[in-house]
Amino acid sequence: MTKPDQLIFQALQQFAASVTAKMKALAAGEPEDQLRSPLEAFLSEAGKAIGRNIIAKGESQLPGRLGIPDYAVLADKLLAGYIELKGPGKGANPDHYKGHDRKQWKRFQSLPNIIYTDGNEWGLYRSGKRVGALVGLSGDITKSGKSAVKPQDVDAFKPLLTDFLSWDPIIPKEAKALAELLAPLCRMLRQEVNDALEDANSPLVKVAKDWRDLLFPGHHDTVSSR
Repeated sequence: MTKPDQLIFQALQQFAASVTAKMKALAAGEPEDQLRSPLEAFLSEAGKAIGRNIIAKGESQLPGRLGIPDYAVLADKLLAGYIELKGPGKGANPDHYKGHDRKQWKRFQSLPNIIYTDGNEWGLYRSGKRVGALVGLSGDITKSGKSAVKPQDVDAFKPLLTDFLSWDPIIPKEAKALAELLAPLCRMLRQEVNDALEDANSPLVKVAKDWRDLLFPGHHDTVSSR
């Protein structure tokens, strides 16, 4: 094992040990939240192993009403992508999500570089498509501490991490490529508009009413949500 791989292995072990300690602590707490500080420490140490200065900024608001991923990840002071945490046991495959998690994925799948993880399983996604295979650790970080991580886990995990951190935006050079890039963002914005129109207190509903009153004086029908 090379020195960088050894450092990543140790960082993964410490991540697992920290999560196990939090899970076993005799105090109430949301499972997902127990991943936060261990993940931040892991990303910092793993970044050092591959020569990158990594900062994970929590609860980073996306423009408009698009949502708030758990982390925006900066590599050498530049935004590299996002990480969304799920409670251990939920996995990192959004196809299996339901309810709020599923609705959230419909928004976040338009992001060009995001990792989903429940701590045990990790998946890298770009514009709604998974890049490579899902990566799983050998054991359960909520129960097994350092022994949840085996040396062979680094072989699968390191490429996912380096791919995520090395993402570089591709600037479209043709109209078709530009349209393909903007299409998922337009779908996300369309959903945001629909959601806003369903909220009677949304500023967008007021704007729609003002325009209707201006263009059709005397027309007092309720603004449709569609």
